[in-house]
Amino acid sequence: MASCRILAVTPATAVFSISTQPEKDLMISPLDALNSAPARTAIARIAPLVERSEWVARDVVAQRPFASTEALAAALVECILAAGPARRLALFRVHPELAGCEAVAGRMTDESASEQARLGLMSLSAQDAERLTRLNVAYMARFSHPFILALHRVPDLAALFAIFDQRLQASPLEEHMTTLAEIASVIGDRTAAAFGAGEGDPRPAQTACPQDTSL
Repeated sequence: MASCRILAVTPATAVFSISTQPEKDLMISPLDALNSAPARTAIARIAPLVERSEWVARDVVAQRPFASTEALAAALVECILAAGPARRLALFRVHPELAGCEAVAGRMTDESASEQARLGLMSLSAQDAERLTRLNVAYMARFSHPFILALHRVPDLAALFAIFDQRLQASPLEEHMTTLAEIASVIGDRTAAAFGAGEGDPRPAQTACPQDTSL
C-alpha cells in the first residue's frame, strides 16, 4: 500500500505527495527490533538460538547493534569458541539426544522438537528406534555428551545413520571440533529463521573452529 503525506495546504486546495515505497519497507525489521530492544528483551529473543545456554545470549547482547543476521550468528559462535573446552563441553551436555528420553517426554525446546520432527525422529519404526538408541548409548559412553548434528542439512534418516556411524569412529579431539562446527551451523540456521536473511544479508556461513587441543 502506498503512503501519502500533505506537502502544503491553502484555503482552496491541499497538495499531497504520494510515495510508492511499499508499506513493508516502512516497517522495522526483526533484527532492527532486536537491536533497539531493552537488554532483557533482547536476551530472551537471542537465547533460543543456542540450545539451553542463555549465558551466550547474555554475553553477546552488549555487542548490539548487529549489522546483519550473519553478524549476530558469528558473535554467538565466537562467544562459544572463546569460552574454553570445559564450558563448551557443558554446553554440549545440555543438548537432547536424538529421539531420546527428552523427546519422548516432550521436554525438548521448540527449536529442537521442530528440527527432529523434520526427519521423522518422533515417529520411528521399532527397528530404527532401537538402532538410534544403541547409537546414542555408544556415543555417550565414548564422548560423554549427546550426539549433536545440524539436522537442517541432513536429507533423510539414512544419511543421519551414516553420519552417526562415521562420527563414532572419530577421536575425542576430532569429535569436539566437529560438534562445534555442527553447533555453528545450527546457530546460523536458527538465526536466519528467527531474524530473516534478506538481500545483502545471507545465511551465516560456517565459522571456523579454533585449534584448541586442550579437552
